[in-house]
Amino acid sequence: MLDIFSDLGVTTIVVVGLLAMITAAIHGATGVAGGFLMTAALAVVIGIKPVVPVMSVALLISHCSRIFLNRENFNKDVFLLVVLPAVPCIMLSAWLYGKMSSTLIAVLLGTVVLLSIPLRRWARSREIKTSRSTLRGVAAIYGGISGASIGGGMLLIPFMLGFGLTKEGFVATLAAIAFTTNVSRIAIFGSTALLDTQFLMLGVFVGLMTIPGNYLGRSILRKLTNDRHAMMVDVLTVIGALNFFWMALNQS
Repeated sequence: MLDIFSDLGVTTIVVVGLLAMITAAIHGATGVAGGFLMTAALAVVIGIKPVVPVMSVALLISHCSRIFLNRENFNKDVFLLVVLPAVPCIMLSAWLYGKMSSTLIAVLLGTVVLLSIPLRRWARSREIKTSRSTLRGVAAIYGGISGASIGGGMLLIPFMLGFGLTKEGFVATLAAIAFTTNVSRIAIFGSTALLDTQFLMLGVFVGLMTIPGNYLGRSILRKLTNDRHAMMVDVLTVIGALNFFWMALNQS
């Protein structure tokens, strides 16, 4: 059952574990970015096709700890407004993911991540005030993107903040939304060959290694100003997107 760890080797497993802790600290501090950075790093090790199923398992564990750490700031109203329309769309696009080529998946991941920067900057300049119906509509789009990619939470940032959430409330509530997203993805991936026992165990390992990183990220979050928080997310977004496009070129 642990053949995948033997195949990867001790050095690779140690590096994967350290990257999981570092990217979890980033994720805990920003609410986003860490997930797709870890996805980008892990894709180099195991390939493009299985990376979203494996990260779905890892992020399920990671978001559990993030929800616990930030439970006082959780906003139930925003959570329900997002997950109810998002879940059916997540499950449909997760099913479609299994039919995509590795190159298409890499391009999709890079595009989703990169487009989040102008979207968030536009939203900040317009000072969006999000209504309940707008949030539901955005949630459905988020679901369609997130079933087949990591990083779709970027789309939700301006609209959740425009609904009046603080950065702490955003991190807590997005963690709960992402937890639900990963449960939905795993329900689909687990019924296919995309998530076998080997990849499931690797996902559990990566997820467990994110827990100490989440504690560190929570401490960093409390010290960040809103401007520095936004700048960190933008820089990390560009790095992650470029990595996916580079991988797409190498798949050709």
